[in-house]
Amino acid sequence: MNAKGTSNFQERIRHSYQAYYPDQELMDGVLYGIVYYFHKRNNQLDADNLSKPVWDALEGVAFNDDRSIQLRHAGVVDLRSTDMTAFDLSRMPDMVADSFIEMIGTEDHVLYVEFGGLHQRMFRFGQAIPEDL
Repeated sequence: MNAKGTSNFQERIRHSYQAYYPDQELMDGVLYGIVYYFHKRNNQLDADNLSKPVWDALEGVAFNDDRSIQLRHAGVVDLRSTDMTAFDLSRMPDMVADSFIEMIGTEDHVLYVEFGGLHQRMFRFGQAIPEDL
């Protein structure tokens, strides 16, 4: 993304956040953050480079400083080769889940962003999926 593209992207992030959470106060303290990018047309974006502009965009809108996000998780999902039924959406807020499911079916690019208070138990090691899942 060039500078203009990044600026437009960040403005859309801010607008979307404020649409879902219009009266939300700035979060403070130590936070975790998740960015998942779902696409039907590959544009060579990698998870790490995509997540940083998201956190920059939400600085001053959702939290005071993006440095407060001390655990970050990012992923890229190609919808052309992924079975969405394998994902657990049960903890996604209802108002977000409804829009998310609709967008996954109709849009070429969908970004899911989540953040909140960080707890030590969120640091996990050995991410391998157990055989029984």
